[in-house]
Amino acid sequence: MIFNCKVKKIEASASHIYKVFIKPDKCFDFKAGQYVIVYLNGKNLPFSIANCPTCNELLELHVGGSVKESAIKAISHFSSAFIYQKEFTIDAPHGEAWLRDESQSPLLLIAGGTGLSYINSILSCCISKQFSQPIYLYWGVNNSDLLYADQQLKTLVAQYRNINYVPVVENSNTNWQGKIGNVIDAVIDDFSDLSDFDIYICGPFGMSQSAKDILISQKKANIGKIYSDAFNYT
Repeated sequence: MIFNCKVKKIEASASHIYKVFIKPDKCFDFKAGQYVIVYLNGKNLPFSIANCPTCNELLELHVGGSVKESAIKAISHFSSAFIYQKEFTIDAPHGEAWLRDESQSPLLLIAGGTGLSYINSILSCCISKQFSQPIYLYWGVNNSDLLYADQQLKTLVAQYRNINYVPVVENSNTNWQGKIGNVIDAVIDDFSDLSDFDIYICGPFGMSQSAKDILISQKKANIGKIYSDAFNYT
């Protein structure tokens, strides 16, 4: 469905990640893990909805974290729309990698960069629905400065005993005390058998398919329990 929107708020972090809050002219139902297509300045930009479906008056999108031209242009487009209160359209909701909330299986959530927005929606929904099964969240970034939601996730871990959070940094500095390397390698190191897990993945293009192949071949992951909209583009 097509909706007219305005940017109501933009929050910037020290890591050049922007949380963009947009307000559609009508509220609509969506599932945790779905995304919107934003039509802005002649561009069609897909963004995961970062918030829980129970909070649908404003839609939270995560933008940035990359020096790629597409990310820089997206930030510029949203900033212009906010400053001048220009209306733009979105097409929503989209995506089949939504949270299967009827499942009782443990969850493995894997995010790369701003792929955390997708994971954040799923995690927020799990909390809202009072999931009691173990939830493991692995978040991979290039450097620790890009862990823009690190403290927020640590706070959730302190509040909910079933949530486990593992940040993974590819290029460490002397101040980083956590895991170093590729986020998929970190998952491989920490799990021996993923056959019972529901696995949700979002990150840079190509990451999801690679993760799927590796986790199936090396860790017995069930192909029918791995979810990522990236599979639709391979």
